[in-house]
Order: sequence, then C-alpha cells, then structure tokens
Amino acid sequence: MENEVIRVGIFDQIVSGGGVRLFTTKLLEEFSRSAGTRWHFHLMWPLFDSSNNYLPPFRLPNVSFERINVGTDSRVRKTLVPALNRVRDSRALPRKSRDHLKDYQQKLCEEEQRKLRLGDGRGLQWLNERMNAFDLLYMPYPYLTLPGSEHWQPHVPVVITLHDLAHEHTDTWGEVTAPLRHEVRRWTQISDLIIFSSDFVMHQAQKIYELPPTRTKRIYLSPDKRNESVRQSDALRRYGLTEGYIFTLGWAAKHKRVETLIEGFALFRKKSNVNVPLVFAGPSTENLLRSDTHGLKIGEDLFALGYVRDDDIAALYKSSSLVVTASISEAGFNTMIFDAMNVGKPLLCSNIPQFVERLGTDDSLALTFDPHSPQSLCDALMKHFGDPQQAQLRVENAQRFIASRRLADVGQDYLEAFESVL
Repeated sequence: MENEVIRVGIFDQIVSGGGVRLFTTKLLEEFSRSAGTRWHFHLMWPLFDSSNNYLPPFRLPNVSFERINVGTDSRVRKTLVPALNRVRDSRALPRKSRDHLKDYQQKLCEEEQRKLRLGDGRGLQWLNERMNAFDLLYMPYPYLTLPGSEHWQPHVPVVITLHDLAHEHTDTWGEVTAPLRHEVRRWTQISDLIIFSSDFVMHQAQKIYELPPTRTKRIYLSPDKRNESVRQSDALRRYGLTEGYIFTLGWAAKHKRVETLIEGFALFRKKSNVNVPLVFAGPSTENLLRSDTHGLKIGEDLFALGYVRDDDIAALYKSSSLVVTASISEAGFNTMIFDAMNVGKPLLCSNIPQFVERLGTDDSLALTFDPHSPQSLCDALMKHFGDPQQAQLRVENAQRFIASRRLADVGQDYLEAFESVL
C-alpha cells in the first residue's frame, strides 16, 4: 500500500472517562499533526463518555468523525444533545431552567450508556455496515462491545490497546468482571496486534492469554507537553481550596487503593507537624466522606471533590504541592504521573512493576511506597517533607526524563504498528 491512502477506522463504543479518553484524543491529534496525507482516520464514538462528559465532534485535518448510533432514539439524541449542551450553561436562562436541562441531559446520557453496555453486539453491527471503508480497525478501548454468544470476525486487520489487567486481578468491575474476563480473551483471539504501554503488563498478558510475542507490542506513552494557560484562582474558589495541598485524581475504584491513601495520610498527620490537606478528585470520590476517615476532619484535613470539570484539572495540579497515586493496577504510567512531572510537582507513587519499570528504584524521579501499607505511605510522606532540597531535585530529574520522549514518538510508533499488520 505504498502509494495508497491507508484508511484507519477508530471505533470506541464506551469511551472510558479520564486517562483512556485523554490518551485517545491526544493520539488522534498527533496523528493529524504528523501522519501526513498517506493516512486518513475516521473516529467513531458516542455522545458521552463513561463519566458523563459530552464528547464534541472531532474536526482535524486527515480526520473524519461519526457518531455511533444505536437504538431507535439515537438520531433524536444526536440532534438534541449538542443543542442542550450549548444552552444549558447559558446565563440567559434562569438557574432552575439550567438545572432542569442538566438533569435531562444526564438522563439521555444514562440511556445511551445503558444501551452501549448491553453486550449484545449492536455497536459492532452498526460498525459492520461501514467496515468496507477501512483498511484497518483500531480500538483504543474494546471492552463491553462483543456480543455474549455470537461470533464476530472483521474483514480487515484489527489492532487494540489493552490497558491494565485489573479485571484479571481484582473485582473492580463488580458483576461484569467475569464476563469481561471472557470478552478480553476473545479480543486477544480476534486481534491481529495488541498494544501495551508497559513490558510488565504485556508479559503478563502473553502468559494469561497464551499470546505469541509476534502479536504483541509495547509502546511507552508520553504526555502532550504543551503548557496550558489556567486560572488557578477560579478552580480553587470553586472547590473551596487553598494552594499547597496533596492531590490525587481518579476514579475511586478498588484498585486505586484510596483506603491506603486515607489511612497513611492520617498516620502522617499524627506523626508530623506539616499541616497540609489531602484532596481527592474524580468520579465516586465524594463517597469517601461516608467511609472511615481515621480521624481526619472533612473540609479541613480531607477534601473529596467528586467529579471535576476537565478544564479544572490542570489548575488543581498546579495548585498542589505534591501528587500521590496508590494504584495497584495500571497499564503503565498513569496520567497522574505524567501530569505531575509535566507541571513540575513532586510525586509519590505505588511501587508496582508498571511504574518501577520506568521510574527505577533509586528514588531519583519519584518516591515509591507499598500501596497495601499505610505505614509505607506515611514513611514516604515523612521522607518527602523532611528534605525539600531532595524533593526539588527529583522534580528536576523527572522533568528531564519526561522531556526525553515526545508524543510525536508515540504517534510514530503507533503508525508503524498499524502498518505492520497490513
């Protein structure tokens, strides 16, 4: 296909909110910047991601866009939701009217998510009607799309990205964990190439799914290092915060080990005279306020913001003094590691193999701790606050490290991976 345009369909039925969605959008932006006219990308996704964020149309060079329409009312939603999104925050409307519109949009979002997650293959049936338009299908988040019993076999090469293997090691997914394990096994049989972002997860998957190395590829990720202009004061006022807190961001799932963060921070506060609060942000983190806070005072020692707007996230990072992640299952570096390094914030993170693979064990880039041990986190916090000079040195090392691999490198690696299956 040396002189022909390579047509890549990018199908994302669920669009996981947070890091996976950000990964997909940044990768597509990089493809548009650097792939040239030899490639064309057609993005297919729904109206909302799994965190209820409205997904605007993508308008980029070399990229076309289409809504995934499933169900008899999908065309109504397709027309109505963008209009609702434009007017719901309008100051011209009374507050009560805006609230009614937000509630109605939430209802539409939940209806769409319910239909997309039925596991009946309706999204793939919709995709089959378009498959002849592509030379290659890429699925950045293939979960919850295959029908439970029917066999689905595409007529073009398929590349997928498998992120973490939390579904294999935890019950984070609740009642759908067992079906998801089965579905991922089927995807590993269907796919021509499976991409991972750490050697550790790739090697685990090779063993679990009996994958030959020739059908797997590891591509280390990198952040988009463009500096954003943010108004920190607006975000701080919105959430009732002052600068200098310890920050953690993400869905409050079991594999994120939020209990280690709370208990370890409580131990630290009892042992130290450093007076900084711990701030959680992300879906379901508001529920932490109903759990055991180990004596921490809500609104003073501990803040749980729940879901925060995308345009507030950079400001929340920049206003923090330290970023902490205690996750026990990730694809590779999570977005917290990238974002902390990118904005020049010290980092404490769990010592899981996916992280240590790139961070090393010498504490030169970040301090690590056992995510199952609150005492280990307490010790890491004591070490961090006990030596500000070393903390700053780690920040400088981390920024040099993160600058050594660009998003353009990631994009080029993905394009080479795509071309390898054609």
